Amino acid sequence: MEETISRGSQHEEPRETNGQVGDSGSSETDAGGLGQTSVGGMPQGFARMSVDRNAVCYNMSHKQRGHCVIFNHRHFDQHTGLGERNGTDRDRDQAKALFTNLGFQVTVYNNLTVEEVKVKLKALALEDHSECDALAVVFMSHGEKDVLWGRDGTFNSDYLFGNFKANRCPTLAGKPKLFFIQACRGTTLDAGTILQQDETDSCSQSCYKIPNSADFLECWSTIPGHFSWRNPANGSWFIQSLVKVLNQYSEREDLLSMMTSVNRNLMLNFESYCPAERYMHGKKQAAYIVSTLMRKVYFTKKVSTGPRA
Repeated sequence: MEETISRGSQHEEPRETNGQVGDSGSSETDAGGLGQTSVGGMPQGFARMSVDRNAVCYNMSHKQRGHCVIFNHRHFDQHTGLGERNGTDRDRDQAKALFTNLGFQVTVYNNLTVEEVKVKLKALALEDHSECDALAVVFMSHGEKDVLWGRDGTFNSDYLFGNFKANRCPTLAGKPKLFFIQACRGTTLDAGTILQQDETDSCSQSCYKIPNSADFLECWSTIPGHFSWRNPANGSWFIQSLVKVLNQYSEREDLLSMMTSVNRNLMLNFESYCPAERYMHGKKQAAYIVSTLMRKVYFTKKVSTGPRA
């Protein structure tokens, strides 16, 4: 699930598509029938290009930054046997402040059931994001291998992302979809390794196709199979690190570079402190970043279009 005993110590162009098959041995298409109308008046299977084909950075100059939805789970139904996630409300509040500062329209949901989570994700995918730069989703709960917990049960973690693929949410096609997940992914603990110095040395340019799975960034608090640590007073190590780094560098660094710094802060400045339970003591944690981004994400400041005072 998630460990809470810790007091984190703060030293803080060739085309080769015809007849191709995947490793499963079957030909796979996920286009959905061309010729039908989709959101924004585009035929199904097509989406509006939000930035030039060879652009290095995503277009972050739309009218709106976009939606940020925070799913925060502190309490769980009694039949689940899960404990209260103390400290998660601090994570929620700090994440809300962070993404508001980055220009997102933030919505917070607390302690939703699995069905309620799915309904909210589906509704979010059906919205028109044409005037938005990006999407951000923050999910905080208990977790296990390949599953996340709602208030009353589990769902496959892939469901968190699937609704927003390019063919399912065309108004976000070609735009960054950013996910930050604070949850355990197993029960393995990481004891870490001490390092020391070596003893001997002090299609065309106007139209192109992208994979439906492009433009995603999944930022998991821990690597597959491992615990994710949370301090009951200060919140989780991962969210603390995320907020600290993005608040400090978001005006000058791209997101993937910042996530490397998030990992560095997480790895160097946190360690479990519970000497009464030796098997839990002195443990470390690494975040797990999975990216299909094809451009850099910069949170450029939005220019106000309102009247001056």
